[in-house]
Amino acid sequence: MERNAEKRPHERLDWVKKAEEKLPSAILDRFSALLNKRDYEASLRSFGVAKPVTFRPNILRATEEEVLQDVAQNGMRSTPVPWCPLCHHLTKGTIRELQALQSAQSDGLYIQAASSMLAGHALQVEPGMRVLDMCAAPGSKTSQIAGLMHNRGMLIANDRSRKRFYRLREIVQRQGATNVEVLCGPGERLGQTHANCFDRVLVDAPCSGEGRIRLEKPIRIARWNMQEIRCLARLQEQLLIAALRCVRVGGMVVYSTCTFAPEENEFVLNKVLRKKNIEAKLVPMPESLLPPSTMAPITNWLGKECTQDVSSAVRIIPDATTTGFFIACIERVS
Repeated sequence: MERNAEKRPHERLDWVKKAEEKLPSAILDRFSALLNKRDYEASLRSFGVAKPVTFRPNILRATEEEVLQDVAQNGMRSTPVPWCPLCHHLTKGTIRELQALQSAQSDGLYIQAASSMLAGHALQVEPGMRVLDMCAAPGSKTSQIAGLMHNRGMLIANDRSRKRFYRLREIVQRQGATNVEVLCGPGERLGQTHANCFDRVLVDAPCSGEGRIRLEKPIRIARWNMQEIRCLARLQEQLLIAALRCVRVGGMVVYSTCTFAPEENEFVLNKVLRKKNIEAKLVPMPESLLPPSTMAPITNWLGKECTQDVSSAVRIIPDATTTGFFIACIERVS
């Protein structure tokens, strides 16, 4: 049975059926091979139902108590997400009502996906660290990380898109993140210009977005194809290699995507970890950050097998509080 929908079997099956009617058979075949029946149905259902609304306090502008009080006083309800610190799931109310709150208008409340927040927490940053957000736009994780650093230390936020760069800079400024330097350029080049500079690097890589498919957006579905996945995997490999060059020995890189594709997840890790000039290893995420809706990494796919240990990577299956996601923590050894 799909999580959090056991009391609505007809609704669950209706959305699964609708997804199966609208999605290309190639995607459905891949999902069937990747996921057990429960996770397959949970994922397909998530593509049709409204996305979970989750939010966090921007602790550079307001306390968690102030934000939750504002939510409650305006007739809305929320519950904390146990595996994601400072994250709350809106259980009564709408996203528009949330955006209209005084705490949102004053940038003390920030609406962000729980899985996205989790990647920021997986970095395990501390005030005073040197941190790089390699693919930072639009800035949700950047501003979150700045808050966790209490604006102390150095945080570089980079994005290759000039258009997205301006949005990134705007969000950073509005959120009160004063320890951030914003750059615009290809992230894969930073390994040359910023080698051994950082304690932490986040690579929230461009991806095919299979974990966030929306049935009401057929144009995006139509753009899905295996050629794009292969091209993205090459870029992701370059970004991850650059990140491992940017981080100091003993530092950590967090690699994340919002896709189910093993080509963009485990097999990117496998290619990078087996390179002779890179000494790195996957390390487990803290147990307190592990969502209940996870599955083991894929180590054998379409006749190819991972030769490196990727067992600590985390695949997140969509449920009532999050969308599909993939996270891996990688320590640079030498």
